[in-house]
Amino acid sequence: MYAMNIILQAFWSLLFPIGAGVLIGWLLTEKCNMESYLFVILILLGVFVGIISMVRFLISALSGLERLEKEQQNNNHFRK
Repeated sequence: MYAMNIILQAFWSLLFPIGAGVLIGWLLTEKCNMESYLFVILILLGVFVGIISMVRFLISALSGLERLEKEQQNNNHFRK
């Protein structure tokens, strides 16, 4: 269950910036009559930010998982 939570949060941390880049880029090109290259730039920026966000989340989640495993091993050692 913990692994599924990590996977879903990593997925959202990647997907949300991409979606925000698409939405903001579309709004700027359609409603404000901006150039279409701005749309592409914002999508690429969203992908870049999403990848960075996902990697940072996975690093922090894995360090938390390692800490949890050590605590469980210490608890099991003291019970024996």
